[in-house]
Amino acid sequence: MKKTKFARILCLLLCAVMACASFVACEDPGVTDSADNGGGNSGGGNTPKRDSIVIMTEELSGLFNPFYATSGADMGVVGLTQIGMLTTDKNGNSVAGDDYDTVVKDFKYEIKNNSGNTETVYTFVLKNGLKFSDGVPLTMNDVLFSMYENLDPVYTGSSTMYSIKIKGLSQYRLQKNYSGTAGDEYAAMLEEEANEYAKMRRDELVDVYTTNGKTGGDTSTSYSLDQAGMRNAIANWFVTDGYKSAVASDAEQATLTEDDYRAMLLEDYENALKLFKEEVESDYKAAKESFDLTTMPYSEWADFLASDITKFLVHDGYITPDYHKNMGKTDRTKIDKWSGDSILKAITTEQQAINRVYNDKVTAELNIVLKYWGTAGKLLTQYAAKAMDIKLHSDVVEGELAYPNISGIVSLGHTTSTNSVTINGKEYAVAHQYNADGTVKNSNEYAVLQITVDGTDPKAIFNFSFTVAPVHYYTADAEHPNGRTVDIANNKFGVEWSSSEFQSKVIQSQQHVEIPVGAGAFKATDINNSDNPAGSAFVSSNIVYYKANENFMFPVKAKKLRMQVVSSSNAIDKLLSGEVDYVTPQFTKANSERLNQLESQGYGQLNTWQLGYGYIGVNAGKVEDINVRKAIMASMQTSLALEFYANGTCTNIDWPMSRVSWAYPFEDDGVTSKPNGKDYMQWNGVDAAIRTIQKYCPQPYTEKLVFTIAGASITEHPTYPVFKQAAEILNSLGWNVEVKADSQALVKLSTGSLAVWAAAWGSTIDPDMYQVYHKISTATSVYSWGYREIKNDKSKYSEEWAIINELSALIEDGRETMDQSVRIPIYEEAMSLVLDLAVEMPVYQRKTLYAYNGNTIKGLNKDVNPYSSPLEKIWELELA
Repeated sequence: MKKTKFARILCLLLCAVMACASFVACEDPGVTDSADNGGGNSGGGNTPKRDSIVIMTEELSGLFNPFYATSGADMGVVGLTQIGMLTTDKNGNSVAGDDYDTVVKDFKYEIKNNSGNTETVYTFVLKNGLKFSDGVPLTMNDVLFSMYENLDPVYTGSSTMYSIKIKGLSQYRLQKNYSGTAGDEYAAMLEEEANEYAKMRRDELVDVYTTNGKTGGDTSTSYSLDQAGMRNAIANWFVTDGYKSAVASDAEQATLTEDDYRAMLLEDYENALKLFKEEVESDYKAAKESFDLTTMPYSEWADFLASDITKFLVHDGYITPDYHKNMGKTDRTKIDKWSGDSILKAITTEQQAINRVYNDKVTAELNIVLKYWGTAGKLLTQYAAKAMDIKLHSDVVEGELAYPNISGIVSLGHTTSTNSVTINGKEYAVAHQYNADGTVKNSNEYAVLQITVDGTDPKAIFNFSFTVAPVHYYTADAEHPNGRTVDIANNKFGVEWSSSEFQSKVIQSQQHVEIPVGAGAFKATDINNSDNPAGSAFVSSNIVYYKANENFMFPVKAKKLRMQVVSSSNAIDKLLSGEVDYVTPQFTKANSERLNQLESQGYGQLNTWQLGYGYIGVNAGKVEDINVRKAIMASMQTSLALEFYANGTCTNIDWPMSRVSWAYPFEDDGVTSKPNGKDYMQWNGVDAAIRTIQKYCPQPYTEKLVFTIAGASITEHPTYPVFKQAAEILNSLGWNVEVKADSQALVKLSTGSLAVWAAAWGSTIDPDMYQVYHKISTATSVYSWGYREIKNDKSKYSEEWAIINELSALIEDGRETMDQSVRIPIYEEAMSLVLDLAVEMPVYQRKTLYAYNGNTIKGLNKDVNPYSSPLEKIWELELA
């Protein structure tokens, strides 16, 4: 099993349930016997017979690509099929070797002085004989492909390997002889220009729609233009110079006609429709658990909201509540009736409901969709990548790269005459002869990777633990059915440099998103155990199908394995029914007591502190005023989140970092230190909260705010009572706040389309903050804070921009030394600045609970800690 603890899981985790992409239980559709859910079932007798181990997972987003997976659940699905260069031991140290599921056999790093400059040289000896699940050898070709993919200048996945000062990296990415600060400044300038062009490209579609769709006079803000009308309008549109610059270089513009641009604009429109249809379908899934039907105001309308169709139409604003009026004031705790419910007479199926919302929005509100929905964020990300592609290529003459490789990344056997390396007292012969498939010709020799980093970087070793994905699979398309050519000696690494089209249409093609392929313990299959499953069959009816990878480096004991989407609220019920073997329920007092009672019947439980933490986020791109964001935080009593968990299994935190980390701020007496001067984060009762709210926001904030629970169930989340009380307080002051759950929230966060939300981070072993907070991080996590909007309008966000600049400098300082005693105060100061931004409010650190049926499975790792899960060696898991 690939461990996903190395990156600061760029993903936010659903329901705040997992510290990283943990693996949880699943139901086997092949089971035909029914099983009792009653007491006394010991896992024998009534337990259905099956041939697959079944483990639980949270709600999936469907992006199963090792380079671009975002949510913890999706990364878990991918992780079973992959292995990384390194892994971690039980102390969180990077390790490799023949006893570990790693690509690397042995490694070392050395700090050297090169003409007065400090360098750190990392040396990795690769194992011989590794194969991907399709039987193709894993070689240095795949290692360098994976690195060059993660380091490409238009890569927009969550890896931040590019933040390491690898020698020659800046020159390769920018194709200019910049390094250090100069390179960073030039990259930041390019990013700003690319974002501006992306906005112009998006606005071109908006302008076509608003110009041709007005239903009144020139000042009208009402529109109606159906898809046929929009396509016709595009066919007659004269595109602006801004659009031309966003989609084509100066040289290309000289050869393109107006019809060419119209074809591009039409393609943009069709792509926007596709993304929006996916978003509406996602909303339908999310709406099912978005409403708390146990308390006011919805409890009195539980029967009305029993239908998923009704919930969806309420969720998307087609059916709206008429709140009770009391002395002229709106009472949001009571609904008198519903407006628009007559729509239910015409809509009776899920597809009808989805189509109604989709068609209405693209006809009457396309400008809103393109500016404010999640679709808008996805389009801006795509367009910015294309604009960056154009800007970078403008300095490349006739396609020839001035810097065709990264000088600090070297395969010793392909480009040097080095004969051997000595690591940990053992000498390894460097292979200089290779077979056509990239394998080492002589079995007593090894491919050796060497990476040179300017200065020292404590985070580097964790970034070098990257997943090694197969170049032949992930670069394959119609023109290259066997993948792109890799010729290391001639600087061909399988990646088309700075090509947004290569990233979107090849690396992220439908097949590469739906079916992961790697060298992990398991391979993707379907219900029929096929070797080549269709994408729609790998995950079907919320079940993910795997079979043992016979090419894995260790014997895989379970021939079949499945994941099933299971809510943490009924995880133990699923375990008792015999449908699943392994779950991660919420660590509530009731669940703990229930599992204690079941131990005598063969059910087991394990727990450990989570390497991560729960938090509340506020998007500066949606809530622009920093004082309004502080007022929102002032309404939050975070201690209410602890009531959800069993005593001693959860604690509040004051800093945006896991308490498991060595860098978490503690006083000398072991008590956690408190951030200074941030009264909006200190709870002293409702009356004090109201005073603080009114201090920062004297007049009610009148725009509607949705507080989103990132999870499948609104009530089964620790932060729900925090949000519920905060909404009541703010609404009593004249605000307009609603609390909803959204099982697809993590995807929306990656596009920056949520305003206020509750979720959890999966932290890394090293406390480096680059990915999530640095000003030039290209990870999608920064979109959730509103970094894109802040950088696009620095004058409006002058206070935030000043904080982000200071924060980024501290993050860089924190990577200048390996000395933890020096780094600790740096991170405390950096975290204080994060809190000054008022975009993240830390809430809790909790324990993770694991439960399993010892009558049906064996081989779990029982020695768990924040760095080690029960599924650490998943290849040893087997049916009992």
